[in-house]
Amino acid sequence: MYINKFSQDPIYVQIKRAISEKINEGFYKSGDRIPSERKLSEDFGASRMTVRQAVNELVNEGKLYREQGRGTFVASPQFFQHNLKSFTQTLIEKGHQPSTEILEFNTVFNIKEINQKLDLNDNEVLYKIKRLRKADDIPVALETVYLPKLYCPGLEKYDMSQSMYGLLESEYGFTIDTISCEIDACISDKFQMKIFGVDKRVPLLKVSGINYSAQNMKLFYEDSYYRSDLYKYHVDLYKRQWT
Repeated sequence: MYINKFSQDPIYVQIKRAISEKINEGFYKSGDRIPSERKLSEDFGASRMTVRQAVNELVNEGKLYREQGRGTFVASPQFFQHNLKSFTQTLIEKGHQPSTEILEFNTVFNIKEINQKLDLNDNEVLYKIKRLRKADDIPVALETVYLPKLYCPGLEKYDMSQSMYGLLESEYGFTIDTISCEIDACISDKFQMKIFGVDKRVPLLKVSGINYSAQNMKLFYEDSYYRSDLYKYHVDLYKRQWT
């Protein structure tokens, strides 16, 4: 590693870029500890203060994180959900590869609590769809959807690993217009640890709520768990204009 003294970029920017490139190339992997400031200072032929500035910026950007007494480590990649977009659309727009594993797909009966939330009869038949959502092959979300069969007859003939928003619009004419949901913080249980492939409990975001169609129909109910260390929700709130 070396510094280009003839570059117009400040030295700390060059160091930051060099560390980022090593992360992107996989030389430093998620969870790896990077060299100490002293070692980086020697490698780059720069002052420790300059190295610290580069590392601080990478920490602020979420690419690195510090553990007191242990050092500085490469952070896991993070994926951002911005308002009303499907998981698939969100990742594709950010240059990531989405994939889905179907864990359960069947019909369920007499789920009174869900039917009441959707303004249905207590004995209405629902599709129950449980899916593990992945970003670049990393499991980040466990999603369970309850969708009335009467709205989408024959759903079982379709590939449920694709975007549900896209499927509902293209095959049934439903466009998701609004989501009314609650977001809670929780810790993964043993089942979720196994599903997410982790050996210790991790923080999760639980997102529960109703997805409305453009016609204001309560289309389906969803319970989803997102790894909060990997997946971030960005929500814009607007002041209602009363008339």
